[in-house]
Amino acid sequence: MPILEVIEDNDTSNPFLVGPNNKTPDFDQLTQEEQTALLDHIASQVANDPKAFERLATTFLGQATKQDFNTVNIQPQAGYVCKTHVVSSTSKKHKVGSIVYINICYSSSIPAPPIASEVEIQKALNAEPNVNFKVPLSMGQERNDGKGSLVMDACINMQPYLRSEKDLDFRLYILELSMEYVEEIVGVTLSREFTMPTTKSIGKIPGRVLRLPKPSLMTAIRTELNPQIKWQLKPQFIVDQAKELLIVVIEMPDNNFTSWTLDITLNKILLKLSNNLHTIPLKQHEIIVNHKENKVNFYRKSLELVLELKLATKNQYI
Repeated sequence: MPILEVIEDNDTSNPFLVGPNNKTPDFDQLTQEEQTALLDHIASQVANDPKAFERLATTFLGQATKQDFNTVNIQPQAGYVCKTHVVSSTSKKHKVGSIVYINICYSSSIPAPPIASEVEIQKALNAEPNVNFKVPLSMGQERNDGKGSLVMDACINMQPYLRSEKDLDFRLYILELSMEYVEEIVGVTLSREFTMPTTKSIGKIPGRVLRLPKPSLMTAIRTELNPQIKWQLKPQFIVDQAKELLIVVIEMPDNNFTSWTLDITLNKILLKLSNNLHTIPLKQHEIIVNHKENKVNFYRKSLELVLELKLATKNQYI
């Protein structure tokens, strides 16, 4: 029976790492669009627990890399326009009094807001403190209408857009959110006295490429937020034909390895955790139970239990 070896692994020492830990923290290297998309996704997941959002900030944002994002090409659809002007500016490019148009557009590819009660939505509309409801928004690049006016394209999911068409208070909320985005990006303060031109958009709204968080990253975040989520045993099997090894990779629920019991038979692994016995069939594979090359390593940082077991060959039964 192989002896369990515990390895204080760094990010790259485990060659069989399949979890989200095998990465270099470089959140600061993500674009503003990617950071905003990730924050909006996380906010949607933690809508009922804002304190959990704060706890996650230093943990998962520091681990996110560009590999955690999917690239999505979208063409925002024109909706309606807000016309306002600059009342103060820290930018030489956008002077006080200059006109600003904000195209409110929509796309089904933009993340939808979290499911929330009408009471919670009304709190957001009234700008009450400690509100959990937020509409994800993607702001396009600055452009000019050809007459010296700034044009910005604020894209939201189709669901909140449709509500904003019928609900005046909700529309005002979307407009306020959009103006806040423009102010932060451009470095100006906008007047809250605005008009609504009859056109659907100022100029043609250009397509854009979004980098949205992959489901795997969001699953990791939800698991961190909900420690009561039941751990599931999902072993992965790799056959190394050259070395005649069966490699079994098991993502463990914690690093309390001293409480584990591991037994290996000809065609199955018996793993006991917290008095619960888990049987892992080796399917069509058979192994040599007491072979000297059998190894069991546990990588504490990645929580990966890796078994390397010598495969039995047909010649051994002749």
